[in-house]
Amino acid sequence: MLSQGPLSRPPESPGNLTTEINRKAQTHLMLGSRAFRSVLRGSISRTRTWQSQRYFTQNGLQSTTSKRASIAQPARTNKSRGLATAAIPSFLVPPLMFIGLLVGLWTWKCFWIIIMQNKLLYLTWLPPFTRSEVISDYEAECKPVKWEEKQIRSLDGTKLAICEGRIPATLRDIKSLPNDTLKDQNQVPNSKRNKSVVICYFQGNGGSTPMRLPLLSHVLRAISETSKFSSSRTSEPGDTEYTIVALSYRGYWTSSGRATQSGLEMDAQACLNWVSESYGGPQTDLEIVIWGHSLGAAVASSAVPTYIARQNQELSSNTKSDRPLAPVSRLILEAPTSSIKEMLISLYPQKWLPYRYLWPFSWNTWDIKTSMKQMATWRDQDGDMERSGPEGRNSNSDAAGIRSRSVPPIFLLSAEKDEVIPSYVPGQLEKQAKSLGLRIETKNVLGAMHTEAPLKLDGRKALVGFILNGPSTPKT
Repeated sequence: MLSQGPLSRPPESPGNLTTEINRKAQTHLMLGSRAFRSVLRGSISRTRTWQSQRYFTQNGLQSTTSKRASIAQPARTNKSRGLATAAIPSFLVPPLMFIGLLVGLWTWKCFWIIIMQNKLLYLTWLPPFTRSEVISDYEAECKPVKWEEKQIRSLDGTKLAICEGRIPATLRDIKSLPNDTLKDQNQVPNSKRNKSVVICYFQGNGGSTPMRLPLLSHVLRAISETSKFSSSRTSEPGDTEYTIVALSYRGYWTSSGRATQSGLEMDAQACLNWVSESYGGPQTDLEIVIWGHSLGAAVASSAVPTYIARQNQELSSNTKSDRPLAPVSRLILEAPTSSIKEMLISLYPQKWLPYRYLWPFSWNTWDIKTSMKQMATWRDQDGDMERSGPEGRNSNSDAAGIRSRSVPPIFLLSAEKDEVIPSYVPGQLEKQAKSLGLRIETKNVLGAMHTEAPLKLDGRKALVGFILNGPSTPKT
């Protein structure tokens, strides 16, 4: 029997052989799975590397493109600036832009001043809630004057409101009541003709009529007291009744419509017509005093030549009316503005502002100087039309024609410290009136502002004295 050395291996049994085969198969499977995982990891790594390279390549192109665009943009900017402002240094561009913006804003405001001039001129909305005021709000300040609101129609049918104020008559003054009132009270009027003076008041461009009633009441009380004081000089004391009628233009207070120059002119004529019809009569000598304040002075001066021309035409015609148009005996201009040009200059006194130069673009052409020229031109006409017929060739008709050409005297009441009207305007108007041969009296009230001239004792005395003692239009 041979001995077994160390290198000799015993014969394997079938069971051992099977175990060895399974072990080797597991080993090969493990090696295969490891190789597969290694290959798979390498593929994933290569995919990620390719994606990273693509990402950085794209970002690099984008950043390069943006850098090139940012480099090219200043070039284009410089090129555009060179076309627009080639001759302007860079440090002048900001101030020029500011000046251009300022000019643009000025132009825009000038445009709206022209378009909205009616809203800016006719301040129907100032002060706030002014159109909701009532007469009773000022009743305590107006005593003993009694005010009453009445409705009339303008020449174009627009509804207008007026305030009628008078001091209630006592028993000894019963004969001075209007004819309609006497009939209503079943009173028999005195055989002597009554005299009635109605003061037609045209307000300024702002506020409502009720807020002016206390001032008008002061004037009417002063007229009544002064008239009674000087009644001993007349044969029949207290034979004249004084009434104030304050017109509320269209668009103001409770009047309907919108304020325009042509509308206000029609309103003034309608008011004068209503006064002639309501207060005139066969037994009443009626005189009208026209009083205008601020813009109302322009309305009043514009109404006078139109009204007296209509009155003269009525007198020269063959037709007779039961209640003809009453004569205008006096014209009062309180704190007047001569024209729209002067109004703009007073509102914008700075010469560097463009607004004061907009008057040629205004369709509101109020001008007291022009109205004075119209009165003088109408007065100086030779009256051939009135004397053209066979009946008008005698001396009586000539005299009547000459008398009908009389114009009312003017009283100019100005305020020393007027904050609205320039101080040189009253002097210009006085000079204009005298150059045209119109009768004019002036009074400058010391210490008074735009609305205070009748409130100062000095101004109120001068105003009342002109109403009572001023020359009246000769009756035909």
